[in-house]
Amino acid sequence: MQNFKIRASQLSKIMSNAKVKGELSAGCTTYLKDWYAEKMFGERDEIRSKYLDKGNWCENEAIEEVGNYLNIFGICKNNTFYENDYITGTPDVVESDFIIDTKCSWDGKTFLDTVTSEINKDYWYQLQSYMILTGLSKAKLAYVLLDTPSDVNFGIEVIYSNIPIENRICINDIDLDLELENLIKEKVLKCREWLINYDSLIKSNLTQKIQS
Repeated sequence: MQNFKIRASQLSKIMSNAKVKGELSAGCTTYLKDWYAEKMFGERDEIRSKYLDKGNWCENEAIEEVGNYLNIFGICKNNTFYENDYITGTPDVVESDFIIDTKCSWDGKTFLDTVTSEINKDYWYQLQSYMILTGLSKAKLAYVLLDTPSDVNFGIEVIYSNIPIENRICINDIDLDLELENLIKEKVLKCREWLINYDSLIKSNLTQKIQS
């Protein structure tokens, strides 16, 4: 069985607390079952939505807009895959002293919700992972409201570019949590132990059914 490492974008799924201290949460074990099935059968659930499609479609534009807003010359999408013994991930942008991750808001309401809300916990964990992987201690979570292409909106284009960019970008600065890396290591090791037991259960039950 392949050694388990957690993808940065999925870290929050294994870090939630269980009802019983020392055990893995129900959400964590559900994620691990999905991970096991993916490795065993080569299947991976493809999550599609117009919101995700817009993010993928507009990613490069969002990075460019953030670069212009922060006066970063020559900013570009990072394509380097990072990993250590416990985490894997590909940050959007890696600068010399900080990383940037961009999120494309679907519409004006969702953008304003991010401006007035606490930092999304899933994204916080994701950026913490990127900082650990890159050895950097500063990160920027950038929400950008861009025109919605007709390709991802049922043939209807929605325009926001007539609004000043400073009213369509929200950047959150995030510092590295120095205690989190050890907690991640502990959780990943528990996940590996759980997967070993799950693998044994699967193989044992399959063998029994074949013999019967």
